[in-house]
Amino acid sequence: MAGLVLAALTATPEAARSERSPFRIRDLNPMHAASVERALSGAALLLDSAECRRIFADFRDGAGAPLRDRLDGLGVSAPDYLTLVVFTDGSALRACHGTDVMAVTAPGSRVVRVCGPRFSAAQARNSELAELVVLHEALHTLGLGENPPDSLEITRRVGERCSGRGGGALRGRSD
Repeated sequence: MAGLVLAALTATPEAARSERSPFRIRDLNPMHAASVERALSGAALLLDSAECRRIFADFRDGAGAPLRDRLDGLGVSAPDYLTLVVFTDGSALRACHGTDVMAVTAPGSRVVRVCGPRFSAAQARNSELAELVVLHEALHTLGLGENPPDSLEITRRVGERCSGRGGGALRGRSD
């Protein structure tokens, strides 16, 4: 019993959160981490819809293969794929300063850098937009590039498949 109490007293808030969460959220302050956690949970629920999962067939990697092929090759469901992506602090990135970018990754990288304050503010204002940004970034981690389609077009198309509002009123960028 004493060991259990000692473990509870010495556990950090991030360690306690990571024990409960299936998602990989690293090096974000607790407020920003909680915003990312909520957006990931919401995005996973959106991916329960067959219509939303079609985003993986809609977009292609640099070689022209549907992202669905990459996802299938991993042997995980679309919602479970989100647990393989690491979300970490991107506040030092130039892209996070003076723009409307909420998160950044490179095609094929499983690390998404989050512009914490901007992401948290957006998640508080419009949780669905934050969920769509998470899905947008998940597409990049599977190999989707940009330009074409540009960042806003990707989020708009994800919104058409996954949003209850059709994605027409979405603002905000991911890179």
